[in-house]
Amino acid sequence: MEVKTVGIIGYGSFGSLVDTLLGRFAPQIEVKIFAREKKPDNERFFSLKQAAQCDAVVLAIPIRAFEEVLKRVVPLVRKDTVVIDVATVKMHTISLLKKHAGKKKWLATHPVWGPESYEKRGGDVSGFRIVMCDGTLDVPDYVALTGALKRVGFDVVEMSAEAHDKHIAETLFLTHFIAQIATRVGLKRTTMDTVSFGWLMNAVETAEHDRELFKDVYRYNPYCKEVLKRFDVGESEVQKFLEHASMSNVGPHLRIGVAGAKGSFSEEAAREYARKAKLRKFELQYLVSVENVLSSLESGTIQLGIFPIENSTGGVVTESVEAMAKHNFKIRSMFDIDIRQNLMVRRGMDRKRVKLITSHQQALRQCKAYLKNNWRGVKIREYEDTAKAAEDLAHGKLPKTTAVIAPLAAARIYKLKVLEKSIQDLKKNLTTFIAAVK
Repeated sequence: MEVKTVGIIGYGSFGSLVDTLLGRFAPQIEVKIFAREKKPDNERFFSLKQAAQCDAVVLAIPIRAFEEVLKRVVPLVRKDTVVIDVATVKMHTISLLKKHAGKKKWLATHPVWGPESYEKRGGDVSGFRIVMCDGTLDVPDYVALTGALKRVGFDVVEMSAEAHDKHIAETLFLTHFIAQIATRVGLKRTTMDTVSFGWLMNAVETAEHDRELFKDVYRYNPYCKEVLKRFDVGESEVQKFLEHASMSNVGPHLRIGVAGAKGSFSEEAAREYARKAKLRKFELQYLVSVENVLSSLESGTIQLGIFPIENSTGGVVTESVEAMAKHNFKIRSMFDIDIRQNLMVRRGMDRKRVKLITSHQQALRQCKAYLKNNWRGVKIREYEDTAKAAEDLAHGKLPKTTAVIAPLAAARIYKLKVLEKSIQDLKKNLTTFIAAVK
């Protein structure tokens, strides 16, 4: 097959580059360009019919317009004209070529570079890849074409359309995806760029001019969505890795603030979180209230805050909701622990002498039926924290005739006598805790 004329359909950035390359490497070939925005002058720009009747026709058009243009071009081409597809996706365009071009001559290719790359390389095309995916060319014609491309420096690669689109989703599309993010972040070149940052900025500058192509590739390449799902998973894992690294390496200890006193359920929750997160070095700060936890988190005096948000019996923790509305923080994790409530008094006291039972509002809610059935006539009063109530009772800040509802750990720490264990109304009494970071 001897090519004396080439028609270029579309004269955007890539169509213009094809024109430049033909003038440089095959100046003997007559080029006829059809562009909707250019009036035919029969010297450089021609009608669609004139461009379509060349020996070879290059469809340098957006992917979204491929079918429309192909249906207009196919009836106009000669029997021996070769229609050349240079789109960035291949499964989509090949299906359209098979549907509309039938047994006419066509070749589905993808030059894996563009005007930006050509310019940055100063016109050096050595190593620039051209992927060949499918076509109806005779073997001698195909061998002659690929041989000519190799002689001027191009690297010809053969692969299936499916393999091509998978590779494009993981390479070109993902690169443009990251570059589009970097563009929106506002990254700019600096006087102290690293080599790798320079590569990123090369991609950013290319992506700035290829937004429509970026959208088309996502729309017509079925593998892009799957790659984005994998990217999201990877990004989430990296975030967790960095967060864990920052937490496990802040000074000698990670400072964790808990919404409770020593021996509270919030302390139990904090230790459970640290165990599951494999935090080896940490210190607890007993901040009693959720307000104190979130204030300390916001000021940076702690790196992690643990506080309850809801109980399966007592419902939403109002104190937590009110404090959360006033502070800025991020929820790192939400997790449940099973709460066992216990009734305790000072040593030497017995059941008959108890006149007041006090504890946090949530603990009282969780034991509402128990208190109603077993402690009629005894005053019930709310306290700021279960463990704080136990501490204050032990230190004489509460009347000795007081009983408190608190964790077993508080009884051990403050040397109180347990009158009754597991007094909560439900056997499975789950409280949801939040692990918060700044």
